[in-house]
Amino acid sequence: MDGALLLHHRDILYYAGTVRPAALLIACSGRHAEDGPQAVLFVRRGLECAIKETTIPRVEPMSGFSSIARVAAELGLERGVIGTEMDLVPAQLYLRLAEVFPGWSVTDISPLVLAQRMVKEAEEIAVSRQAARVADMGQEAARQAITAGISELELAAWVESAIRRAGHEGFQPLRDPGARGGGILLMSGEHLTVRGGHGLVVTGAGLSPAMPYGPSWRVLAPGDLVVVDIGSTWQGYTADESRTFVVGEANAQQRALFEVARAVEEAVCQALRPGQPVAGLYRIAEAIVARGAPPFFAPGSLVLPGFVGHGVGLEVDEPPVLWPRDGTVLEAGMVLAVEVEISAPEQGMMVKLEDTVVVQEADCERLTTWPRELIEC
Repeated sequence: MDGALLLHHRDILYYAGTVRPAALLIACSGRHAEDGPQAVLFVRRGLECAIKETTIPRVEPMSGFSSIARVAAELGLERGVIGTEMDLVPAQLYLRLAEVFPGWSVTDISPLVLAQRMVKEAEEIAVSRQAARVADMGQEAARQAITAGISELELAAWVESAIRRAGHEGFQPLRDPGARGGGILLMSGEHLTVRGGHGLVVTGAGLSPAMPYGPSWRVLAPGDLVVVDIGSTWQGYTADESRTFVVGEANAQQRALFEVARAVEEAVCQALRPGQPVAGLYRIAEAIVARGAPPFFAPGSLVLPGFVGHGVGLEVDEPPVLWPRDGTVLEAGMVLAVEVEISAPEQGMMVKLEDTVVVQEADCERLTTWPRELIEC
């Protein structure tokens, strides 16, 4: 590539330190190529704030793509290959790029950006650790609030209030352009089998066809399993944590199903080492789930959703995906959500256990630290 034009707010935050409405031009060739890549941040609104926040020395007001094209020409970028985030750029914007940069060919820079973001530096891990503390506080709020007679929506409001007061930024960033996330997925009873979101996981029923996932008006009853999945953000970075609760005392069948989830998470976390292929992690989980949990669940009767985790960082759905189709090999510094969801379709049951971890040279560290138990409320 001769240059890159980044348009996605999380990518601009990573490279330029701000999420003000902006575009980031990076020139890799041109008149000043001998001095290394030249970066210019173009800001549509909040210029004074962006100047204070950004790590980019040169900041220009943006009045459209034509203003970017003028600076590109000034830097000697007149033709060649320019990279942008093709997984996110709308068709209309792509056509405008082609109009403003005639003679250029546009290529996808997202794989390179996401590969760079996959391994975190010490400062990023420290911020992720704080995001994990916020998620822990949300799980404690759920434990205190769960009781027969409360609705899923009321419970989610208690949890969200707790994480907001702890510093959650109120926004769960998702790279998938069709995804929506408020930070809390919550489901109970018959809603433990409802999949309504963009991902593979159970998402709950939601409030209406306009928001068909997350908490609903359903009222919790004694004996219900309740899953609380929290995505918290702190200074832009995300932690992801799920716990399973029981309204009242758990029965032997519920305990047996949860023990499968805990055994899977423990085995996956023990295998998190640099050099471990991601696909192998799923095979480890699959072998445990295939055994079932006799006498309650026969071998082959339990189901994984097709993955056992994903990367987290500036977005909650970062690579790698811990499933058989991902060829990534783990590296030290990767921050992952090990997400274990075990369903028993014949019984209409599901339990979930999820922790945010960081891969280290010798082992992995759990950043989310709330008890990994089936919690009775």
